[in-house]
Amino acid sequence: MRRITAGLAATAAAVALLIGVKANSASAPRSALAGAGNTQPVPQGPTGAKTPAPGKSAAANGSFQGSVIDTRYGPVQVEAVVKGGRLSNVVVLQQTDGGRSSQIDSYALPLLTAEALKAQSADIDVVSGATYTSTGYAQSLQAALDAAAR
Repeated sequence: MRRITAGLAATAAAVALLIGVKANSASAPRSALAGAGNTQPVPQGPTGAKTPAPGKSAAANGSFQGSVIDTRYGPVQVEAVVKGGRLSNVVVLQQTDGGRSSQIDSYALPLLTAEALKAQSADIDVVSGATYTSTGYAQSLQAALDAAAR
């Protein structure tokens, strides 16, 4: 009986130690697409509005098509709509097609668009279950934003 009690106490102590170590090692979440877009931090202006990075002028107004990105499940292409130097909309021009892929895109693309508008960049998180669509979307959006900055 003493061995069982000692074993349970040792196991509980080990679990508590592991949980404590894991909690202390947690860091701020980062984008899974860190290499897919512009990873430079964008300085904040006094009102909280994002301003262009040093040495870059504000983006032109208009609609800018991104590159067609071929994914495992089909091409993805977006168009960035820029007004007043800010990303005001993202229009999906091409998306993956067929069966389950269409179902995934139906929930993933609105989430990606909302995330891009919130971030004002292509540095957005991957939608769980839609990795290929998310990656293609971010890469095409980055190409559109690059075209807007020219």
